[in-house]
Amino acid sequence: MSAHGAPDPVRASGPDHFAHLAEIGRATQAEVMRVPAEAIPSEPGSLSDLATKVVFGDLWNRPGLSVRERRIITLTVLAMLQSHQIHGHLHVKAALDSGDLTEDALREIAVQIAYYAGWPVATSFEWCVDKATGKTSPVEDL
Repeated sequence: MSAHGAPDPVRASGPDHFAHLAEIGRATQAEVMRVPAEAIPSEPGSLSDLATKVVFGDLWNRPGLSVRERRIITLTVLAMLQSHQIHGHLHVKAALDSGDLTEDALREIAVQIAYYAGWPVATSFEWCVDKATGKTSPVEDL
């Protein structure tokens, strides 16, 4: 309930319009993010639940792009948003762990980002690569 006594629109009871995507979403999220399916939170109506069902159950399973291509797009968008603190690192690590992208390919993505989005954005992205590969970044010492 909200402070005014109205039902919380995010967690309002009612039909789960995305329930049919739960199983494929959990399997895809586990595969894409390289985590056990059991580790994926599944509180109904939560942001995590919606991400599992809609982002991984639908978006990552659409025809037209491979998982690798979607991964490259996701990494680029996260770099642009400078989401390196959480999501950038998680997606870089998953890209490496899955074998979809090598460290060299990720560093080449950083170069491409530098020319199209700017050096600070690319440097932040490369920091994610450093963190995922266990390399010490000179940026961390500043």
